[in-house]
Amino acid sequence: MSTYLQIDPLTKPIHSTEDLRGYFQMFAKPHGEERVGIECELFGVNAETGKALPYSGLQGIERVLDELTYEFGYEPIRENDHTIALQKDGNVISLEPGGQVELSAAPVKSLHEVKAQLDEFFFQLKTVSHFIGPIAWIAFGIHPFSSRNEIEWVPKRRYQIMAQYLGRRGKKAHDMMKRTATNQVNLDYHSEEDAIEKMRLSLAMTPIAAAMFANSSVSSGKVNGYASERLHIWRYTDRERCGLILNLICQNCNFQDYLNYVLDVPMMFLIREDKWIVTRNLTFRKFIEKGYRNMKPTQADFELHLSTIFTEARFKQYIEIRGMDGQRGHLIPAVPAFWKGILYDSEARKAAARLLKRFREQDLLELHRQAEHLGFRAKIRGERVLDLARELVQISEKGLTRQDLRNESGEDEAIYLSCLKEEILKPGKTPGERAADLWNGPLKRSRSALIDYLKI
Repeated sequence: MSTYLQIDPLTKPIHSTEDLRGYFQMFAKPHGEERVGIECELFGVNAETGKALPYSGLQGIERVLDELTYEFGYEPIRENDHTIALQKDGNVISLEPGGQVELSAAPVKSLHEVKAQLDEFFFQLKTVSHFIGPIAWIAFGIHPFSSRNEIEWVPKRRYQIMAQYLGRRGKKAHDMMKRTATNQVNLDYHSEEDAIEKMRLSLAMTPIAAAMFANSSVSSGKVNGYASERLHIWRYTDRERCGLILNLICQNCNFQDYLNYVLDVPMMFLIREDKWIVTRNLTFRKFIEKGYRNMKPTQADFELHLSTIFTEARFKQYIEIRGMDGQRGHLIPAVPAFWKGILYDSEARKAAARLLKRFREQDLLELHRQAEHLGFRAKIRGERVLDLARELVQISEKGLTRQDLRNESGEDEAIYLSCLKEEILKPGKTPGERAADLWNGPLKRSRSALIDYLKI
């Protein structure tokens, strides 16, 4: 959601929908040049109270960004004299609407490099926080303590418009914007056929992955009754652009089908001369056909519109997989590992597709809903999602081994699934169930103890 786009005033104009027909094909990568990208969101909290850090003030998020700029040489991105993001060496550190700090890391070849990117990000955050005050950075799918009204909005015009727009369409939209966090994975495709195959499989796997990585069970200082409250919140955000929209990708679908969907989703805004312009009752298709207030569409407008499509997986210049809660720091590499092991190996894709082919669209939608409350206890046509998750992780592990990308110690990328297998799959409890059990048990409902458990 915190996508930062530099709008090029000379960008290519769009005269008809035909001008977009080859858009997604432009970004296909040759075999051997696949990359993996991670997006990691964290909550900054007061280490003593657990409350969300404000954006402003001496112990606020903007101060953290300014210290990162000073200590580590980032280039600040500013809006109305406020620091709203940083960039350096292809990495972007940006903010979600409630001040969640997000690393959008430059795409790299291996998960070993992803791990190094995360380690560096965590080190930098902890270093500057040491100078500022009692700050902890926690990795979870939902803010465990602060309510929506206790969290300050980040002063971005984009978020002001989105808050108004989404607030009219979903009763939990502002909770999504302020209180949730995720780990996302970006993967490449070689061709239209390859992209559609990967997207179709990603959407079919998402309900199982959402259950396996369910991790938002404690909020407002108590166990909330969900394995993934984040997943539940997204269901009540905006049905036109969010969720598990399986009919986008069918057996005979192509990029044009996805494009048609995007063209008919209402637009939120445009940017002209660095000014955000609210659009009303305007789809991108209508914008192409009739213009808007004497403005004509460009490719940059289309890319801005793409950034407002929040389906569980989406096409941009790559496939972005979005359906998982934020994980504790040491488990974050398991998220891209799970997806890369399957989607970047043809044998693994075939094995996963065989495993899931017996499930109908309605089965997957129902499992997605069940996962919110039940996590691993959810079932699909009588089968436990835990058993399916174990099989998919085995498939992924074999895929990573075949990809054979090794670190300096000679270990392949399958090592990043070890903690997932030992801590989550072996005991058969989702991260959220584990957190809830600890909160009501050994942690004795102590805020400081939960912060210690979740902090990076």
